[in-house]
Amino acid sequence: MKNFQPLNFEQHKSLGYTEKYGSEYGHQVGAVIVLPNEFAKIQREYPIFFRKDSETGQFFPVALLGFEEKENLFLNEDSSWSTRYIPLSMIQGPFLIGLQQQEEGQKLAIYADLNDSRIQENAGPALFNSDGQASPTLNKVRDILSFRHQGSEQIAPMMEAFLKHNLLEPVTIEIDLANGKTVHFDAGYTVYLEKLMSLESDAVVELHKSGLLSLAYNIADSLNNLQDLINIKNAKMK
Repeated sequence: MKNFQPLNFEQHKSLGYTEKYGSEYGHQVGAVIVLPNEFAKIQREYPIFFRKDSETGQFFPVALLGFEEKENLFLNEDSSWSTRYIPLSMIQGPFLIGLQQQEEGQKLAIYADLNDSRIQENAGPALFNSDGQASPTLNKVRDILSFRHQGSEQIAPMMEAFLKHNLLEPVTIEIDLANGKTVHFDAGYTVYLEKLMSLESDAVVELHKSGLLSLAYNIADSLNNLQDLINIKNAKMK
């Protein structure tokens, strides 16, 4: 059971956090949510798709990590990643940003799951310096949470614009694996490149001014990583 508590020096001055990755931390997954403000780095190594929430109908972006629900082809047996960039939702670890009620009102605070094994008493890089200030480790966490919060606010206007201009198309992938099996994989949705390139000039200007044109091309270009993902899958089967 998770145990999220707002961090403060008085109660948590002896806590340390060790950054680790593995299936025990929920990292053995086939896709992970990514945010628009990290697309530029994500598209260099991962295919980006959109999935649709079956209950709300809302679209959200993901980086494809594997072709099965619990398959992260980038996570090695020693729990290291075989990529230069790790999605921020993975780096975030057992931390959340939320509101804490104080005497002067509500204030943003960093919450930590104190039942997570990566957080230990007097072990790992400390979360607080001896003077009570946030340590470099906690400042890194704060920066990640802040960056993710900013990115989450970009999803709705991005999806509204992409749907307005009818830029999304569903993608079904057929993969011939090294063991002779063929896998039919429903990847979700991607940006329809031909539609993007044939937009009217007014639409191009609109997307460019809003910063969404580059994101659309990031998504379309990221599909070049799909063959690399298939190659990793085949190599792991040998």
